[in-house]
Amino acid sequence: MRRIARIRTMDQIHRFLKSADTPQLKADGREPIYEFIRKTMDRFEYHDLRKRDKSLLKTFLARVTGFSRAQLTRLIAQHRETGTIRDRRSTRRHSRAA
Repeated sequence: MRRIARIRTMDQIHRFLKSADTPQLKADGREPIYEFIRKTMDRFEYHDLRKRDKSLLKTFLARVTGFSRAQLTRLIAQHRETGTIRDRRSTRRHSRAA
C-alpha cells in the first residue's frame, strides 16, 4: 500500500500500470475506498486533466480498487457535482402497500 500512496505523477501511474503485480486496496466497507478515490482525484486535479490522463487515472483507480469503469464513471460524476464521494445507496427498505 505504501507503493500506491507514494504515486504523485502521471508517469508514476503509467509505470505502476505496466508492472505485473498490481495490489488491490483492502478495506472494511466502501467508505475508505471512496475516500481513497476522492483524495486521488483531488491530488491529481482530475477534472483539469487532459482526456488521455483522465483515462489513465481511471484505469489506475479501477485496477487498485477493483471497481468497474462504469462505477468509477458514476463516482467521478458525483465528485464533479458535489465535490465529494459518498454511498448513495438507500439504507431503508421500500415496502409495498397491501
